[in-house]
This record gives sequence, C-alpha cells and structure tokens, in this order.
Amino acid sequence: MRIVEATLGKELQHARALLRAFPKHQREHYIANLETVLRYFDPVAYEHEVADLNAVYGHPRGCVLLALEGEQPAGVVCLRQLDEEACEMKRLFVPVAHRRKGIAQALCVALLKSARSKGYKVMRLDTGFFMTESQALYRKLGFAYTSAYHPVPDDLKDQLVFMQLKL
Repeated sequence: MRIVEATLGKELQHARALLRAFPKHQREHYIANLETVLRYFDPVAYEHEVADLNAVYGHPRGCVLLALEGEQPAGVVCLRQLDEEACEMKRLFVPVAHRRKGIAQALCVALLKSARSKGYKVMRLDTGFFMTESQALYRKLGFAYTSAYHPVPDDLKDQLVFMQLKL
C-alpha cells in the first residue's frame, strides 16, 4: 500500500470516484441513522465539492491523499484550511473491500504529517455520533472531543461530534 497526493490525472480521478462512492456507503452502512446521513450529505453541494476538489482542498494549504493497493484505489482523505493555524480533516473513506488493513490509520497519519508541514497548529474534524469506529481511530491518534467549530443546524446538533488534535 502506498499513499500519494492526488493532484492530477488518474490519481485525482480515483479520488473523485471514491469520494462519490462515500455517501452511498454511508447511507447503506448507517441505515439506522439514515436521516442524519441524508441531512449531512447535501447532494448538490457535495457534487460541486467533488467536481472541483482543488477549490476546497487545493494547494498550498490543502490536499487530497489517495491510498493505493497496487494500482487499486483503496482510500481517500482530504485536508482543508480553516484559518492560518487550523485545518480540517474531511471525507476519510476506505471501501469495505480494503478495510482492516490499516489504510485509514495510514491515511490519517500521512494527513497529519502534511498538515504539520504546511504549518498548521491544530487539526479539527466532525463525524457522526454513531460512527464509533471512526471515533476510536481518531482517539487512538490523539484527537480529543471539543465543541463545535462551525455552525451546525439545530437538527444536526445532537448527531455530530467534534474532535481536534494539537499538531
């Protein structure tokens, strides 16, 4: 397994394909929390984000990392700037066929390294309260729970958790 920065060509196409598969996976995997998943992934806004990844996650302050097993795309994670000192981890996704191989953790570690190299002092993220496996990984990496760092609609306030890590 190797991790590359998806900036052009085939790698960027792979990253987009994984990111487009992410909401469908969430809808199927978290069926008990379907209302929250549907509310979180606005289809129009999400497609705009994926179509122009560089606008949200581009250089010099962001990135899109892609995990590859051989030539197979095996996972993706994104980094975006919040302000001069803080960044945000977004869209960590490893398809079921590639799970339990350490790919999610490797992507997170690579993203933390990238964030440090860009001069960030803190990384933040949000995730569903029901995404306990993700939260366990983030805690293992040193993330701690924190208050909301962006406005949250009332109907999602009890559905999301926020975490951060000092870099």
